Amino acid sequence: MACKIEYDPKAVKQLSKLDKPVARFILEKIEEFCNEPSKSQIKKLKTPFDGAYRLRAGDYRVIFYTDGELMLISRVAHRKDVYED
Repeated sequence: MACKIEYDPKAVKQLSKLDKPVARFILEKIEEFCNEPSKSQIKKLKTPFDGAYRLRAGDYRVIFYTDGELMLISRVAHRKDVYED
């Protein structure tokens, strides 16, 4: 079961600032999760990200929202920075 992945412009900008191997690894993790979802890889988040989920990709975190088959990537950042605005 594959889903449709969309990226928020903010997430695209965050990914573009990362080293290419790191960004490639994160994109692979997103694709992997989308093709074979595993509840162990994600965590539902609370305030201020109500309704969002977190996907772990090494030391980086991907914040995303789901709507049926759609996966909207909202934020990509290092684990120490991802929850700050």
